[in-house]
Amino acid sequence: MNTKTRFLLTVFAVIVFFGTLYSPLEIAPLQKVVLAVLFLSMILWFSELVPLHITAFIAAFLLIAVGGFFGGKEIFTPKEVFIPFFDPVIMLLLGGFVLALGLQKHGLDKVMTFFLLKKVGHKPKKFLFGLMCLAAFLSFWMSNTASTAILLPIAIVVLASNKLKPLDSNFGKAMVLGIAFAATIGGIGTVIGSPPNAMALSYLQDEGIAFGFTDWMMYGLPLVILLLPIAWFILMKFFHPEIHSIKSDFSFEPLNKQQKVVLLIFGITVLAWLTTKVHGLTSATVALIPIILLYAFGLLETKDINKVSWSALILFGGGLTLGKAIQTVGLDEVFAGVMFEYLFGQPLLLIIAALAVFAVIFTLVASNTAAAAISIPLVIPLAKGLGFPVEIAVMIIAIGVSLDFIVPIGTPPSTIAYSSGYIRTSDMAKSGIFIALIGIALLSLLAYFVWPLLLA
Repeated sequence: MNTKTRFLLTVFAVIVFFGTLYSPLEIAPLQKVVLAVLFLSMILWFSELVPLHITAFIAAFLLIAVGGFFGGKEIFTPKEVFIPFFDPVIMLLLGGFVLALGLQKHGLDKVMTFFLLKKVGHKPKKFLFGLMCLAAFLSFWMSNTASTAILLPIAIVVLASNKLKPLDSNFGKAMVLGIAFAATIGGIGTVIGSPPNAMALSYLQDEGIAFGFTDWMMYGLPLVILLLPIAWFILMKFFHPEIHSIKSDFSFEPLNKQQKVVLLIFGITVLAWLTTKVHGLTSATVALIPIILLYAFGLLETKDINKVSWSALILFGGGLTLGKAIQTVGLDEVFAGVMFEYLFGQPLLLIIAALAVFAVIFTLVASNTAAAAISIPLVIPLAKGLGFPVEIAVMIIAIGVSLDFIVPIGTPPSTIAYSSGYIRTSDMAKSGIFIALIGIALLSLLAYFVWPLLLA
């Protein structure tokens, strides 16, 4: 980006911020503050005028400084604004990062690559599809964040072995995005896959609606099966591989003692994630297990922690902060009121599509977890007012917030993919927007034609 473009974008961002802040909109002053910060963050995230994690800091600073000036000193205190930067979801991300570090440091990523190449072959398109299927499957049984953090090093090993450089390689972009997108799609399939899923289940139970693990799979799995090959096809169209065969300069050797211990820790972590209902620990708490054990057994050193993508964690924390701010000042209720006004009396299919679009748009400026936390409580009374089944409305939002493949802030897998250095925001957006639109269409059709049959 040249100096002139940066200057024009900066001027535009400042105008939008102050224009929103002093606009004639009939909302409370603090709501204008949050809306202004929201719009500014959107511009900075899309344009990459500054690094994405710096935008998260800018948003936090403006909420405290400008929010305090407009009477929000007791609401936007430093403590309240910075708490989301160490949210349990951040700990889940950190655990996934450290687990991936352990696998990578001890060469287990290469072992996984060897077996995958052996099973699916050396053709780039087949290898990518195999890797995406593996990412989706892992995300059924663990956080999509963890599966992305585990599989991304495999992609990087393959790319490095084939001398494909970051930002310049089409296949590199397809590999990194494919893993992230597949993990996000796979996370839709079960309650465990993504935090919004568990959140939705909790809200349904609070409403007295019985909804279990298998119920979720009946709703979510068909979308996974349909969307995964579509995502692969779109990535292949946008990023046609520049190589015809994947070369591997490594071969399988018997596992050494350290590799076996890392695999054991990996197995313990996965088992603990799968059995959270049995032992009562949250997924975020379980994420501490690999951190503690890998260091306790000397499998990682203090210097290894510096390799964690702290910028990705800061970025995700900024998304959570914005989501909480929207909820705190009641801007979410304003959005809900506008939605009710426009949706009341409309055809059912249009209402379903509108909810799905709303969920995806929300995740353009906040993480899917934050978007779900804000949107699900809104959609329950909205559904009741519209005479719409609460289960379907909640599921549309819970799944819809995981259909943002457009910006890095949307989901943790997208954040991790961006942190790899192999893609630009524009790379994610140009392919992701088509996958998101198709995902919205498929979600809407399933919710309209299939899901009501499950309630019968």
